[in-house]
Amino acid sequence: MSYGGENGLSQAITQSADALANVRFVEEKRLVAKFFQEISLDTGMIVFGVNDTMKALEMSAVEKVLLYDEIPHTRYVIKNPVSGDTKTWYLTEAQEADPKYFKDQESGIDLEVVESEPLSDWLCVHYGSFGAKIELITDKTQEGF
Repeated sequence: MSYGGENGLSQAITQSADALANVRFVEEKRLVAKFFQEISLDTGMIVFGVNDTMKALEMSAVEKVLLYDEIPHTRYVIKNPVSGDTKTWYLTEAQEADPKYFKDQESGIDLEVVESEPLSDWLCVHYGSFGAKIELITDKTQEGF
């Protein structure tokens, strides 16, 4: 059954969802294949790992970030209430349980959590300020996994 107007548009979008998802999977496969090719060619144009990627991003040295949409890291901005110094940590759930990230090692003072946000959410909001693009990668394709 076909409809015109707004109902027809809605029906077309619903029916094309699978085809559009397949297009995204093809694009994701291409992105990940290019990533692995750059690694194997040792071009020096690839950074991976959360800490190295974030350092390169902060230097505006990253063109594109391939971001696993369920990355298990949280971005923390931690402040020493005495000195006023701040540090940024990208922690996994296991690291969050380690008090060394939340206590000053020299004085034993508890540090103040100024910001805490899932890293993927923070990147999706702030990537543009570093001149980079974000490509979300899922584990739904063999390459993404």
